[in-house]
Amino acid sequence: MKKLLFSFSLLLIGSICYSQVSFGVKSGINIATTRDLIAYPRNRLGWYAGGLAKIPIHKKFFLQPELLYSTKGNRSYNQIGTSKIVTRINYLNVPILLGFKIDKKSSLVFGPELGYLTSVHLDYSEGGNIDVTKNFPPRLDIGLDVGLNYKITYNISFELRYNYGFKTLYSVDAAGNRYSENKGANRVFQIGFNYVLQQ
Repeated sequence: MKKLLFSFSLLLIGSICYSQVSFGVKSGINIATTRDLIAYPRNRLGWYAGGLAKIPIHKKFFLQPELLYSTKGNRSYNQIGTSKIVTRINYLNVPILLGFKIDKKSSLVFGPELGYLTSVHLDYSEGGNIDVTKNFPPRLDIGLDVGLNYKITYNISFELRYNYGFKTLYSVDAAGNRYSENKGANRVFQIGFNYVLQQ
């Protein structure tokens, strides 16, 4: 069994090393919110941008690692609804996705997404922006991505993706005490475009 696994690993590594790797860029909008971080979060619009690689591993399958800057977070209001606070939670994300080609134009992607929290800002509707990064000690975020790509032209494709974040996020006060015992999680729906230089 060990020899079989070892032979399969060598075959997989060899196919990746000798396959034609395509590189590209991507960008789009995030419709983001958080779960359990605050009581009544609402969606906020953010954005993402970065690069990707497509590594064929079979006629129907490919790997798609990415490096993205992504703005997530939520919106919230006071009890009488007159004051709005936008929580901007910014990440450097690394999705590592397995892709499956449905046909010549469409493909599904699925896999884990790791994130490193770079900054957190609170924007108030009355004016003012506060950097509260130090109040969010967890730096590593872990989630799961599932998405659909549709090729519009030879190089350009449209993508829809959903990121389900696991409970890795919480905040603390100035004394270092957690505001809630619950850990929050990111939830993000992405709509965007990829431009891939085909080999």
